[in-house]
Amino acid sequence: MPYNITDSERSFSKMSLEQNAREFKFVIDLMPHMVWATRPDGYHDFYNQRWYDFTGLTYEKTKDKGWSLVLHPDDYERAWEIWKHSWDTGRPYNIEYRMRRFDGTYNWFLARAEPLKDDNGKILKWFGTCTDIQEQKEILEERERTKEALKISNQDLNKSFEELSRINLELDNFVYSASHDLKTPLNNLEGLIALLKQAKNTKEDQQEILGLIDKSVKHFKEVVNDMTLIAKTAKGSNGMHDITLSVLLEEIKNDLGHLIKLTGTVIKFEFQVRDIHYPRKEIRSILFNLISNAIKYGPPGRSPIISVRTKLISEEILLEVEDNSGGIKEEHLPDLFNKYFRINRAVEGSGLGLFIVKRMVENRGGRIEVTSKVGEGSIFSVFLKPQK
Repeated sequence: MPYNITDSERSFSKMSLEQNAREFKFVIDLMPHMVWATRPDGYHDFYNQRWYDFTGLTYEKTKDKGWSLVLHPDDYERAWEIWKHSWDTGRPYNIEYRMRRFDGTYNWFLARAEPLKDDNGKILKWFGTCTDIQEQKEILEERERTKEALKISNQDLNKSFEELSRINLELDNFVYSASHDLKTPLNNLEGLIALLKQAKNTKEDQQEILGLIDKSVKHFKEVVNDMTLIAKTAKGSNGMHDITLSVLLEEIKNDLGHLIKLTGTVIKFEFQVRDIHYPRKEIRSILFNLISNAIKYGPPGRSPIISVRTKLISEEILLEVEDNSGGIKEEHLPDLFNKYFRINRAVEGSGLGLFIVKRMVENRGGRIEVTSKVGEGSIFSVFLKPQK
């Protein structure tokens, strides 16, 4: 005898289904992910509460293809192509894209979906989730920024190491070459002192020998002072100062007073830039070397005239020292700033002055140039980078 379902049983079954549906929706809404579903044809017909809380949209606005309203414009085409491929082939859907929150900001999400199929492999429904991965993205981006910063720091450290290695090598080379240069005045002193010890020397001979000793001692001191300057320049340890150039120039003129008076030198200046923020020892050494060279290599038969000028060119300070010397032959210009190079061996000096000047200027980001005409004079142009 067939069993007939009573109305009370039908009512109970309906209530059970409704209860299950409520419980299912309650659990789905509790999940931290967005949960969605579509019909086999891709029509979106279900979203859990997380979707509505995040987007601020209603079901009517987001059913079917309304989900695309919240996608970032740059991600839409890619998302649609991947979804269409999964929809056509039945393969799982997996993608990262950005979705707009109700306040207009965008968060990154990981979207996944798989189809529910019957026993024959026919797709009955698609179920998917969207997981907020914004925090993970930010962590990864921060990690990448940190890696890039570390990479730059390592590059800077490598450059610093290379620079220190270069400085140490230069200092080593300089010590070896300077030791050779120091031997000459020391050997001269030894020989002259030996002559003085001879009892038969007359007073005139002794005076001449003492004069030569004095000359060798001065040369010795000049080389030692230049060695000290090069060591300081390599280390870049000089402090910064606010310098009034006219005051500094007067100081240099006083130091060179005897030589200026002896040669009848005239020094003129025209400062458009009157004050400079720079290591005082370095700017003094630059000016002192260029001015003293202009006097020592002065024009034969006439008094040296030296002009010192400053002007602002773009973001650089141009310091010029012009003289009316005999000039420099063009063939000597490429070697002018080399270590120990001397145009005229008859003029006293170590051959280090212009080398030191060039090192000082370039270590501060500047440069030095020279133009010269034989018989007319030379202009040394020093382009100084403003120092902070």
